[in-house]
Amino acid sequence: MDLKGLGPVKLKRIPERDVSLKSMRFLALIDVNAAALEKRWGVPERPSDDLAEWVCFAFSLTETEAFFLQREAGCPPTQGFILSVTGGLFSEISAGQIAEALEIEGAQVTQVNAEATQ
Repeated sequence: MDLKGLGPVKLKRIPERDVSLKSMRFLALIDVNAAALEKRWGVPERPSDDLAEWVCFAFSLTETEAFFLQREAGCPPTQGFILSVTGGLFSEISAGQIAEALEIEGAQVTQVNAEATQ
């Protein structure tokens, strides 16, 4: 699998604080089983902001490209996770490839940011 010319995908789990929030954009919603995600990738981080506490998994693909999977910890409005990415990953194709790279059966993109489909 090749993610927008970045070469073979090899995900690396990183601390969420290592990713600049200023460089992140909402890309998609991914339906993925939270327990399976935790089993494969370890315990999620639980950062908080003015809105809520979040369940968060952060990954890097290269020194400059990263993404978050996150959802509200208390009362998530949807079953899946929000996928936010750095600029080089902002495409509909990348969303599908990221869902596949998670290596979790049944993980799938359920909604993509309309700006990414243009």
